[in-house]
Amino acid sequence: MRRLLLIVLLLSTLSTLWAQDKREKFNPEAYRAEMEQYITQKACLTPQEASEFFPIYEEMISKQRSLRDKIKSLRGIKPTTDSECKENITQRDNIEIELKQLQRTYHEKFLQVLPASKVYDIMRAEDTFLREAFKNVASEVGKK
Repeated sequence: MRRLLLIVLLLSTLSTLWAQDKREKFNPEAYRAEMEQYITQKACLTPQEASEFFPIYEEMISKQRSLRDKIKSLRGIKPTTDSECKENITQRDNIEIELKQLQRTYHEKFLQVLPASKVYDIMRAEDTFLREAFKNVASEVGKK
């Protein structure tokens, strides 16, 4: 019954998103909701599991976004000397390591609220969702 409900919710969300004007700007809330539904369905999360998991997941995403913003700002800087270039590279490497450590920390938090098999399914679902979203954006850009 729960799976049927999740499938109906997912299909209704997807049909709403497809029906929208293709020229609309990116809607982060709609994207987040679609991803949550996709992950919930693919990992077969119960409503209780989803309510425990997604706040932790959103916290991780927020922290990752902050670190990625730092990397983006470093990419925008064109150092003029070798020592500045070296410093920029070192800073970016350190942030990348911090990102991976953050991911590991949150995977451990996920494992405290969900069985490992579901965390694994979530990771696979997230990868698949992101890959498909990227393909969709790339195909839309190609049509313009």
